[in-house]
Amino acid sequence: MKRWNIRQILLYSHDGRRNEITFDLEKVNIITGDSQTGKSAIPEIIDYVLGSSECHIPTYVRRSVAWVGVLWKKDETEHAMFRKVPRAPYVSSSEMHYLTGKVVNIPNKANEIPSSTNLDGALSKFERLIGIGNVKSEVFGSLRERKAVTIRSAMPLLLQDDNIIINKISLLRGLDDYKKRQTIIDALPYYLGIIDEDTMKKEVELKLLRRQLKRIEKNSTEDEQILGSIKAHTLLYQAAQLGLCEIPSFGATEETVLSKLNNIAQWNPTLQSSTEEDKLSELYDQLSVQQNEAISIKRRINYAKKSIHFADEFEDTISNQKRRLDVISIFKNPIEPGSCPLCQQNLNDEIKPIKLINETVSKVQTDLNNIEKERPKLDEYISYLKELLGSTEEKISIIQNEIASLIKENENIEAGLDLKDRRNRLVGVVNFYLNSVNKVAVETSSTSISKISTLRRRIEELTLELDIESKKEALENAERRIANTAKEIISKLPFENRYKDNPIYLNFRDLKVGVSLPTRIEYMRDVGSDENYLSLHVSILLALHRHFAELNRPVPGVLLFDQLSRPYFPSEDEPEIIEIGEERDNDTRALLQYFNLLFEEVSRGESLQVIVIEHAYFKNHPEYKKAVKKRWKKGIDGLIPIGWPEKD
Repeated sequence: MKRWNIRQILLYSHDGRRNEITFDLEKVNIITGDSQTGKSAIPEIIDYVLGSSECHIPTYVRRSVAWVGVLWKKDETEHAMFRKVPRAPYVSSSEMHYLTGKVVNIPNKANEIPSSTNLDGALSKFERLIGIGNVKSEVFGSLRERKAVTIRSAMPLLLQDDNIIINKISLLRGLDDYKKRQTIIDALPYYLGIIDEDTMKKEVELKLLRRQLKRIEKNSTEDEQILGSIKAHTLLYQAAQLGLCEIPSFGATEETVLSKLNNIAQWNPTLQSSTEEDKLSELYDQLSVQQNEAISIKRRINYAKKSIHFADEFEDTISNQKRRLDVISIFKNPIEPGSCPLCQQNLNDEIKPIKLINETVSKVQTDLNNIEKERPKLDEYISYLKELLGSTEEKISIIQNEIASLIKENENIEAGLDLKDRRNRLVGVVNFYLNSVNKVAVETSSTSISKISTLRRRIEELTLELDIESKKEALENAERRIANTAKEIISKLPFENRYKDNPIYLNFRDLKVGVSLPTRIEYMRDVGSDENYLSLHVSILLALHRHFAELNRPVPGVLLFDQLSRPYFPSEDEPEIIEIGEERDNDTRALLQYFNLLFEEVSRGESLQVIVIEHAYFKNHPEYKKAVKKRWKKGIDGLIPIGWPEKD
């Protein structure tokens, strides 16, 4: 499996009972039934468990359940998430629990579910599991705040509920709320692959490099100013007056002067320093601590980078093994050790080579899954260390400036100091001067000039790579590709003939949708007809999921549609059972086009799971009947079993 699917939806009563809906992975799953049997609660349960700020599970369902949960599955890994259902007047609960493993032990009763984590902790775990790393949304240079990308911004890409599926204005759930709308739009470039964790690392690197270059240039200028304002010979004469050295001979060389100043810098009084000198000494100690911290952080960054390098090499090796196995379709169709690989007939004895192949397949897939889970953590750790290094270097700069301020205090203060204090202060000035001499010497060396040149080149490279216009161009390319896919898909669906051969129009900067005519764009609202709205929604959502699968983006492979039949059978006139060949034949055949397309889409092998909530039931359509997981009758059964107690 390439992507995460939903294995079960779980509900827990107040009196120790459990109910669940089990879904087939990488298949079409259909829930049918009468009105008020709980069908409309399914998307709300998924949304609530995955972090909705408010619980919109219908009241009649909410009163009967204490906890709800969703069990996810990818390959051999299961991840179950549980969230407590709020009691009135509360609109949500932050009490959550999750389990991860090869086969998780699902609790049987509500009182067996511990409130082991909060909402943020549970969502962070799931985000790491599906591959959402440390990355912020893309605002393309606007003044809007860039926000951390979370699973919440992916929910509209998974759930098409009944008030959205034929909406003439909104393509996705949540777009009618301005704040949510902007969050969804700003996160789309990440899910589309325009930006990723590597982009975020480069942005952090660019920020730190610019700060580093600015600091080097600023310090260089300041040190040159210090050398211009403090003369070495003047310092020697002051030192001689205080008895720290002999009066220098006339015409002493620069080397001799610096040598004498270095000797003065080593002077160490035996008596206790003054308060100001204590502070200066303390600052030098702080400077040493921060410099050592910076060295430690750099070592940790290098170690983490080596870990990523080894992980990348290991991933390449494992991926090559997987490709070899894919050639013989072992990943997709595991061979039973007890059957013949040629004729598939049962054998009396287990074939050992086939068993070994299956074990290899399992190990390869497990190794790949582990890499997928751990890589975002390493990337996030390096970004954190780089930010920490930048902060430490800032502290170093601040401490150095404080030292400079203390040393350059008003000379009138010095006039009132005793001999020992004046000597201490002069030694501090000499140390500061010599430090500036060394820094200027280093900064004017060929190595330092090369370093500054390298910094500027890297800053220029990153600026070009992170150029807003380049990102906009990449987004437009994604729009064209997905629109072309949507056009291919919609050709298999009912769609007005005068639009059918025209390109689909998509704009991800404002999420407007329509049809591109030769002379203008006909926006979805003006296209008209519930059938047209439905076809646009279905085709674009399927095209998006093809794109996610192709680029291995961290979006679960789940797409839920609520009431595909709405354009054909309004809820008050919807038949309970539909037979092909009835007098409603035209509408029936049109509706079947959507289901036939969905069956075809999941068979592409891209780990897409489709969940359809329907009222109608096609009794003589074998594939449809096989896909039906629940068929509820009002007063007999439903999402909430008969007899579950209610609580307000």
